[in-house]
Amino acid sequence: MYVTNIRLEQFRNYRDQSIDTGSGVNVFYGNNAQGKTNILEAIYMCACARSHRTSRDQDLIMHENDQYRVSIEYVNDNGSKDELTIQYLDAVSGDPQRQRASRLIFHNSMKVDRISDMMGLFHAVIFAPEDLMLVKEGPSTRRRFLDLLVSQIRPSYFRNLQQYQRQLTQRNKLLKDIRETGLKKTYDDPLMVQLDIWTSSLAQTAASLIEQRVKFSDKIAEYAAESLDNISSGKEKLNVKYKTTSGISINRSKNEIADILYNKLKTIVYDDIARGSTSYGPHRDDLELWLNDEPLKPYASQGQQRSVVLSLKIAELKIIKEEINEYPVLLLDDVMSELDEKRRGCLLANITGAQVFVTCTEAEHVVGELEAACTYIPVKTARSYDFYQVEAGSVIHEDS
Repeated sequence: MYVTNIRLEQFRNYRDQSIDTGSGVNVFYGNNAQGKTNILEAIYMCACARSHRTSRDQDLIMHENDQYRVSIEYVNDNGSKDELTIQYLDAVSGDPQRQRASRLIFHNSMKVDRISDMMGLFHAVIFAPEDLMLVKEGPSTRRRFLDLLVSQIRPSYFRNLQQYQRQLTQRNKLLKDIRETGLKKTYDDPLMVQLDIWTSSLAQTAASLIEQRVKFSDKIAEYAAESLDNISSGKEKLNVKYKTTSGISINRSKNEIADILYNKLKTIVYDDIARGSTSYGPHRDDLELWLNDEPLKPYASQGQQRSVVLSLKIAELKIIKEEINEYPVLLLDDVMSELDEKRRGCLLANITGAQVFVTCTEAEHVVGELEAACTYIPVKTARSYDFYQVEAGSVIHEDS
């Protein structure tokens, strides 16, 4: 899978830019704050329907405009050609047709009604400085990493995730409504019966999510541990474990998971009412990271943290390749200079067949880093390079 063209319209600092790209390594270079990362951001959006930098579509609109549009044309390994477009229209006061903001998605010029129908059409893995938050921040960042990975290869997972969020919102609202009555309800009270129905349906959807998360967490654990073993020459051991409700393990069936979660929520229902929120479920789970049998976050050095994040990203790349039987597009946002020669070599050894997009300040340096890494860990496939100078929202394709 590789991208052949990128089109940005009123997106970030690009008014109208079309970029033809090569199937090898595409190097975007220039000073900081010129728009290099914005290009990678647009590509990644076409895989996950959202930015890796912000959850607000308004942040992506060029200043003094009210909409943006990003498009990519790409070729699959079977030779078929596809096009994906994401367009966002912000609300405009006084315009009856634009009273509400809307996001439109098109696949080969045909409107896609649901985001879930877009998932799995195009695949990309991004490695950016923000990825250090996987080890520095709390469980929500690691849940998002896991959710985006599984959603790309299991669109049904993404639909279940959306359904779970709706059910969770409804259950939490009902918990607050019961709390506001000021009386402790019995189980046969109409509101408690309604709560029990929501709890049952929530547990069923949660079981589908947890089942997939446990399965892919196990794959992440295997591949990430293998990668870190290579990076550290066997000196460091990484352990990745999905932490969820007590009693749920990889050997549990989906129905067993649902029963465990339902019974747990029923046991603590009055605590949830007092709190006004749901205590257990996929929204509270974590992807725990251990290094040499110690929790990663408080003990690992900066270098060790970078190695673990790199290992997680290589695991993500391998899993997608294994599941879809072709390489996803790899996006490297100003990270090559942060990796030493050995880490760069480990990364490159796993992407010999992937199209790569790299951002940097100096093209010569990043190519030198790539070539040095190739000599450190031999890469069989010769890479072709395309160079693009980026300045103030303008991209110029140079001869390699």
